[in-house]
Amino acid sequence: MARTRIAASLAAAVVALGLAVPTALPAQADTVAPSTRTFGNLVDNAASWERESSCSQTEKKGPKKLRNLLVATYGLLSSNILRPCSAADSGHEEGRALDWMVNVRDPAQKEIAESYLTWLSAPDEFGNSAAMARRIGIAYVIWNNGMWRPTTGEWTPYSDCAKPRKRFKKYDNTCHRNHVHTSFSWDGALGRTSFYTGYVACPEPDTDPWVPAILPAAPEVVAVPAARVLGTSAGIGVPSGPCRVHPDVRADVQVLDALGGLSTDGIPVTGVASVQLQVTVVKPDARTELRVWTAGTLAPMEPLLTVDKGLDASAQVTVPVGPDGLVSLVLTGGMGHVAVDVTGYSVGAAF
Repeated sequence: MARTRIAASLAAAVVALGLAVPTALPAQADTVAPSTRTFGNLVDNAASWERESSCSQTEKKGPKKLRNLLVATYGLLSSNILRPCSAADSGHEEGRALDWMVNVRDPAQKEIAESYLTWLSAPDEFGNSAAMARRIGIAYVIWNNGMWRPTTGEWTPYSDCAKPRKRFKKYDNTCHRNHVHTSFSWDGALGRTSFYTGYVACPEPDTDPWVPAILPAAPEVVAVPAARVLGTSAGIGVPSGPCRVHPDVRADVQVLDALGGLSTDGIPVTGVASVQLQVTVVKPDARTELRVWTAGTLAPMEPLLTVDKGLDASAQVTVPVGPDGLVSLVLTGGMGHVAVDVTGYSVGAAF
């Protein structure tokens, strides 16, 4: 199909709907797939559906950015993010869903919609399935009688829209034949996934639940040259690679090596009871609290740091070392990078 015919058909269809359009579509309208930054081999986990739990009448970052990308790519200006508060559970009432008004009955619009959906659901060059949908934080899409989820990668019938009695135009809105509906996870809606930041969330450790414990008092600390054991922006101490620490997801940090000593000079190979750490939080996306504690025990009630959105903050703490040479940390509130440097140690009985 000629690009000029696609653009003309789109413009005519939007005018017919009574929408304001520029006299000429942007030059990007002849681009089949959206253009984005280059990504590495790491990809976000597929988002699951999250029920609405509130009514928030503000357009969230994720839907707004996707809307802008669609406008820049295809030149269609008609879309909707918000709906009035109701008992519906579509994501619109919380500002985390997008309706893109393309019509399956218009061949040009159908072709463009399906080109976009192919881009959204395709594997990337590293073989990651549904790569762009996962990076954007999309929980599901509804279009032309069907629903697609990145968790399964399959299209399934939507409601009973494929039945002959629903083929008429009066059902086009209900059956999503005149628009593509996209619902976002909260991470996608808030712009916390790699599409927006360039970083995936750090993986959650697969370890035993926390248990209460009585920890020994830390003896005198012997200072050593700083040795970095965690640097999420560079992937230091994270086997999977660069990432950001997700709020309320615990991170376990290896501060002792497999032989019982620290991976830095000047520290005994055995008999290390606790470590002195310099912990830094870098530019969280919301006001956040940082807690650091002995792995395998309950997190403390009081935070070590409270950091405002977009700022950096650092503090020193001495922590008894937990099983397997681990200490734990968690952010509460915002998502950001964390750096941990070992700056000292104390000897004695390990926890």
